[in-house]
Amino acid sequence: LSAFFIFVSISLYMLSPSKMRSIDFFLNWKSFLVFSCIVFSAKIIFSAYNNFSAEFFEDWKIADNLAHHGVYAWHMEHGSSAYKLPVYPFFLSVFIKTFGDLSAIKVIIIVQHFLYFLLPILIIKIFDCFQLKAAGFLAAYFFIFSPAYFYYSNILEATNLFILLFAVWGYFYSQLWTLRNSFWTVVVFSVVTAIVALTQIVAVPIMVLMILLLVFYKKIPVKYFLTIGGIAMLVYSPWVIRNYFTFDNIVLSKSPAWQNVFLGYTSDCQILPNHFITQDEERKIFEKVASQDEFESEKIYHEEVLKIVEKDKLAPWKKAINNCISLWFVPKRYFNDNGLSVLIGRKLYIICINFLFLVSLIYFFRRNKTLFLFLCVLFIGFTIPYLIGHASNIRFKLDFEWIETSVIALFIVLKYFTDKKNV
Repeated sequence: LSAFFIFVSISLYMLSPSKMRSIDFFLNWKSFLVFSCIVFSAKIIFSAYNNFSAEFFEDWKIADNLAHHGVYAWHMEHGSSAYKLPVYPFFLSVFIKTFGDLSAIKVIIIVQHFLYFLLPILIIKIFDCFQLKAAGFLAAYFFIFSPAYFYYSNILEATNLFILLFAVWGYFYSQLWTLRNSFWTVVVFSVVTAIVALTQIVAVPIMVLMILLLVFYKKIPVKYFLTIGGIAMLVYSPWVIRNYFTFDNIVLSKSPAWQNVFLGYTSDCQILPNHFITQDEERKIFEKVASQDEFESEKIYHEEVLKIVEKDKLAPWKKAINNCISLWFVPKRYFNDNGLSVLIGRKLYIICINFLFLVSLIYFFRRNKTLFLFLCVLFIGFTIPYLIGHASNIRFKLDFEWIETSVIALFIVLKYFTDKKNV
């Protein structure tokens, strides 16, 4: 809650014309690093107070099997897996192998706090590529005082690594956009592109479209575009080759596809009064897939999705609207929760930043059509996959919420700090 109030206070303070000069005290490296170190220390104290308790997902189980058995498997009884992309499970397995399960949890949480310490520095560096360091500092403050990000680095889930990797990708992308396109920048950018793709599949179409924009706006020559594609595919290809020889099947990313589509139809995901499937039917389906491996389960989920769509041709569209609310507001599990931490720390916070984000988009539509197009590609790219699948977890929004608040920071600086003639 305190993080939320700090976020709101900074926003209101920045919007006050009488404070424009005095706020310069905060928009520099020395002041920012002091605040960032305080938040970093507070996060470690918070984790220690809670005995470094963490929530686990499939990544941990795969990492644990990889560390102890040398097999990339979710359930050992079903053998090797492609249920999750490899970067985050490999990241976790290094700590499990080095420190053991219990100690690894503490170390990983502290490391993830440190990753969150590094991310706002990258945000500032990205903005600095465009001579907008003030906006970068403000975006960095918004990140470190975000209630969700303050807590989420205690969760053992891929978002914690993905957002840093995507920021690294964004930094090198900014280098290319501002024509700092040396060959080695292109090479590093290509490798990072592949690593990001092996961390979060949602980012792949976004990165492809954004790289095409580099070509369209003549920021890189076609030969660099081909170089990026070639190196990225070369780095990515061992995962596809491994899947082919392991499963005798082409798995380009990860195995769950129809599972995610099906979950979007379940009652636990429905904020709107949609009734696609009964809870008893859900229970029977989940019992059926429990004894199957992930590939046989996919066949079952596929059949069930076809049944749902056959009964209601509009079901995909109804689900998409429902998922959009879940993604951009809160999922079903929090929708009726009006406890103070959820109401203020998440719901009110989301309403505030979504409103400011909408105002920002309107501003950029009027002032800078290229930036507006760029933002549309970015945020539509993050949204569409969850309209097709499901959006039942807050972590899906956290993949890009830091970008949303960065856009708000840019709007505030351009609107209230920069000479209108130069915008």
